[in-house]
Amino acid sequence: MALKPIACNRMLKPLTNKSQPGFLNSKGQAALTDALYFLLIVSIICTMLFFYASNYGLTLQEKVSNQYWKEYATGALETILYSSTPRIAGHSLDSTPEVDYLLAAVKEDFAENGKIEETAEVLKQNIKGIMQPIAPGFDYMFYFYLFDAKEFAFVMLYTRDAPTLGDAGIEHGDAKIFFCNPPSLNTLEKLVEGIGASAPSNARVQFIEISESDIPGYPPAEVNLTMWIPTPLDSELLDELNCELNETIPSS
Repeated sequence: MALKPIACNRMLKPLTNKSQPGFLNSKGQAALTDALYFLLIVSIICTMLFFYASNYGLTLQEKVSNQYWKEYATGALETILYSSTPRIAGHSLDSTPEVDYLLAAVKEDFAENGKIEETAEVLKQNIKGIMQPIAPGFDYMFYFYLFDAKEFAFVMLYTRDAPTLGDAGIEHGDAKIFFCNPPSLNTLEKLVEGIGASAPSNARVQFIEISESDIPGYPPAEVNLTMWIPTPLDSELLDELNCELNETIPSS
């Protein structure tokens, strides 16, 4: 019996050959793209680590410095208020028979007429002496503010003139102490905002005020000490704060 040949009209599809050049090109492009993405990610991570490492010391130093000056302002404010002063005007601490806290003497002065007048010079000398160690590198301001009356009982401003260029090089400006009477607290805050970074310290105190009916009042007040890097102040701002020059300290 003869076998009949089977006719195959179907066309056979060629098998994919992975060794063809087109397949190798697409595989190489995919590998190159993955490598570029990996390199980009590594570059970003390395850049972030570099900036973090380079700024870590500066940021830490800035925070430590700010904390140090804030602590200094706090300690200086406490020392000013509780420093000893003679009970008898004109006596020294060595010769006076009785001493008291400076804050107590200021409260007695305020109780007479609602102003700090007799103890203003003593207060200034104490502030200047306690702030002397940092005076070459900082300006500062000290004040008592009455909340109820919305006025200042005492404002002392220590500032330094801008340095000038002379024959011998840079000459530091003279230091000046002003007694001021700002019209409002906002006016003084304008000064603080204009000087930039500062180290403030404040506390609450109560004054004693004797009225005409001899009934004592106890007006609350804020005492504040603020330090900042020396910044020349505009004369118009000093006029706005109603500042009067009290003392000029020549630069050494």
